[in-house]
Amino acid sequence: MALLSVTVLAVIMWAMVQTEHEDVEKAEAMNSMSGLKYTIDHTWDGLPLSHEPIKIELKWQFERLVGRPHKRVVKISFDAPFFDDPEPMDGPGITPHLWEYEVLEFFFANDRGQYLEVEIGPHGHWLALLFDGVRRPINSGEELELEVRNKWVGDRWVGEVEIPLAYFPSKISKFNAYHIHGNDTERTYAALSPVTDGTFSEPDFHRLDFFHNINMRRVIPDGYGDRPFADFKYGDLWAGHY
Repeated sequence: MALLSVTVLAVIMWAMVQTEHEDVEKAEAMNSMSGLKYTIDHTWDGLPLSHEPIKIELKWQFERLVGRPHKRVVKISFDAPFFDDPEPMDGPGITPHLWEYEVLEFFFANDRGQYLEVEIGPHGHWLALLFDGVRRPINSGEELELEVRNKWVGDRWVGEVEIPLAYFPSKISKFNAYHIHGNDTERTYAALSPVTDGTFSEPDFHRLDFFHNINMRRVIPDGYGDRPFADFKYGDLWAGHY
């Protein structure tokens, strides 16, 4: 009996150590996925902005949904100046050529030149485009939905956008974000990672070489970023491109 008691105690102690070890691993994982915060305070060519900066934050969100596929998204929260430029004629939702209006844009790229572009406007308009090579879209942007929440706080545009994991290419290593406002003659282009070598005279947000390096392990859990994620609604959007 004494030997049995010792064995049982050893098993209990081992289980406690394992549980503690798993808890530590979970805590470390949560700590490593603390998200990322950025400030956009320069124009596309590196000059200081003449208005208040744009604050953005990237975080992972997982939600178990009853009777529906679980939600796995990257949530981007933002706080930007609101200039109240004329909005698109179409109602809220998917909006081609949204970059011609007041807009926030987010680009996620890998080292193979594949990238995701997400655009959102302050009046509920959005656009999501997938590229396999610079300016080589593999979708039209007319079928990908986004959850966008906007509100105005004084002269600030505050909100968030949820980007499904399935939209992202594999092994993301680069990121850039932009804010655009103004009319055709006085258009302001702000960039998180600007072009500062003086080689260009016009803004172009598809210059991947100037993107900011990003550690997506702080945003997307291990095991999800090595290849595109196929979800229940959209399937594998990047099929045939990796």
